[in-house]
Amino acid sequence: MSMSPQVLKKICSSLIWIGLSALTAFALISGALRDLEARTWDWRLQFIANPELHNSKIKIITIDQRSLDYFARHEKIYWPWPRSLYVPVVEFLKRAGAKGVAFDLLFTDDAGRVEEDAQLATALRGQMSVVQAFVPRSVEVEANEREQSEQALHKLSGRRAEMYLSATRGPRYSSARLPAPEILESGSALGSVVAEADNDTIFRRAMPGGWVGSAPFLSLPFALFESSRLSEDVVPAVMSYVDSEGKFLIRFHGAAGTYETYSIHSVINSWLQIEENKTPTIPVDDFKDAFVFVGATAPGLLDLRSVPLGGAFSGVEVNATILDNLLSRSFLRDASPMAVIVVLISVLGLVVLGAVSTTRVKVAIAMASPIMWIGACFIGAMLGWWIPMVIPTIALVSAVSLGFLVQYQIEGKQHRFVRGAFQHFVSADVVERIVRDPNLLALGGERREMTMFFADIDGFTTLSEKMEPSDLVRFINRLLSEVTEIIVRHEGTIDKYEGDAVIAFWNAPLANPDHRARAVEAAIACQVRIDELGDSFQADFGFKPRLRIGLNTGVVTVGNFGSSKRFNYTVIGDAVNLAARLEGTNKVFGTRILVSERTHEGLAERFTWRRVGVVMVKGKQRSTRIFEPLDPRLQERMIAALPIYEDSLAAFERGERAVAAERFAVLDFDPVSRAYGARVESERGMSHENPLSAVWILTEK
Repeated sequence: MSMSPQVLKKICSSLIWIGLSALTAFALISGALRDLEARTWDWRLQFIANPELHNSKIKIITIDQRSLDYFARHEKIYWPWPRSLYVPVVEFLKRAGAKGVAFDLLFTDDAGRVEEDAQLATALRGQMSVVQAFVPRSVEVEANEREQSEQALHKLSGRRAEMYLSATRGPRYSSARLPAPEILESGSALGSVVAEADNDTIFRRAMPGGWVGSAPFLSLPFALFESSRLSEDVVPAVMSYVDSEGKFLIRFHGAAGTYETYSIHSVINSWLQIEENKTPTIPVDDFKDAFVFVGATAPGLLDLRSVPLGGAFSGVEVNATILDNLLSRSFLRDASPMAVIVVLISVLGLVVLGAVSTTRVKVAIAMASPIMWIGACFIGAMLGWWIPMVIPTIALVSAVSLGFLVQYQIEGKQHRFVRGAFQHFVSADVVERIVRDPNLLALGGERREMTMFFADIDGFTTLSEKMEPSDLVRFINRLLSEVTEIIVRHEGTIDKYEGDAVIAFWNAPLANPDHRARAVEAAIACQVRIDELGDSFQADFGFKPRLRIGLNTGVVTVGNFGSSKRFNYTVIGDAVNLAARLEGTNKVFGTRILVSERTHEGLAERFTWRRVGVVMVKGKQRSTRIFEPLDPRLQERMIAALPIYEDSLAAFERGERAVAAERFAVLDFDPVSRAYGARVESERGMSHENPLSAVWILTEK
């Protein structure tokens, strides 16, 4: 006797519910898909971030590129700076009445700096709390050195650190790299600058401290918080946020630059103005009762960290955020796994029953359940809770899908989706869009800001004349395959191939708000990859390829162009032509990548740049500034010489041609400097009644 459809549906639904519940519970407990879950948490943090909620009493004094350039250019002081240079900063903060300062810098023992250490040590003494940075290490040292480190940490951390670590599993180290002795004795506390990222290298949690031998210590923001506060009744409240690993889930209020930041050279100059009885550039009241971090944000000092809000934060900004969470008790919490499991199992049962139902309302609710769970996760984030999103959503989607499958099989309902097959020369992304909306096959386009990419092989004409046709085809296919793979991996769309040239664009057909950065990343990745394959190409073809790339951003028309039977998804517009011209402009300067001013906008902090100059390309009536992104894998020497290059370029633009030529000559390894030197030489003897133009007028494509 066969079972009725209703009984069979109940049995199948029960099996689905039990199976999904068991798998989901196991996945949540075991931490499956942890990295993907973390990425969805980042979206939620971006959603709830509100820069207006940050604590305005937290300030940052930054050693930025502007300060490095200032002291190098005006005072001939180069990094690392003498420690006496920090004395005016301390004196300024003491005069202002700051509550405390934490140096996110290492003042470790260094021969030859005794006098500087003494000056800084004298300045550090006073009523203001001063937290010095140190580095705990898992390096075995002699017993007396380990004992000295433990004694120092016991003295400057002691019981206050242990209160944060008693309920945690803090990391343990065998030694520590401490500040120089005289400086160490003058501080109020020590704070570790070692931080631990999640598996995907993104910093989401803060570790309060750890242990060096038997001595407890706090991290830098926790140490500043402890050394600056007056009462001791806040520790239980703070510790209520600690997770099972002894860490704190950080609430980021905004992107980089949320906290008021001052260049260190402006603070130093303000103190010098005070000593000269002048009105300081920075009012001392700005730092009244402030918690101050002093740290590095210059790209070359490599103190950058990836955080959930995207982009790169300096380490000092992350520390400022942690202190903000401590002061406002605004850390976030992880939802209890067991509570999530109980709720989810109940929801899964209802969803399966809804999916196999013939009632439209129940089916609609079942279909909406994954979205409703995602919405609950965002609401939870607003309330301060991290509720798992990925695994429950997958479970709910599976429940709906399996429920519909049962309904389909048992009720005999068929759902057919017809997908038309066609062939047009368009990208895979465009094909998917056309499948979803056949109206896209119509001719036409839309106006959109996009970033265009033009790449060409240097010296290809000469190469093609010397190479056998079969070898030439293999060479081009191999090189273009590498470039294509990189472009697609960075979310670009291949427009077309023209001989040895590749044309691509970003921000279509799918919108990509980060299209400028993705295009620059792709260009750099192409150059790195071609450089890596140089020896291989040399061995197979007797030639190391060199790629020229031009990038430009602008509003263009993108869409289907051609006839009703054969068309291409491409872009047209003046901005496209400029990208092509910039690719050719590489020949003038000997560069590999040239980027227009429009593409460079908003990316100054994401890459290392140098200004190449101002050019007027053929066919254009307006000049444009052009830039070159520098990568340490290819241009380490040039990055180190950037200050010299910038001084040389500035002299050239001021019309000081002789000075510029002399300075550019120092950079004889740099093709751009050689190009400027050659131009200066070509202008010798010309009339100087009118200032010479700094614009390069280009007469070739």
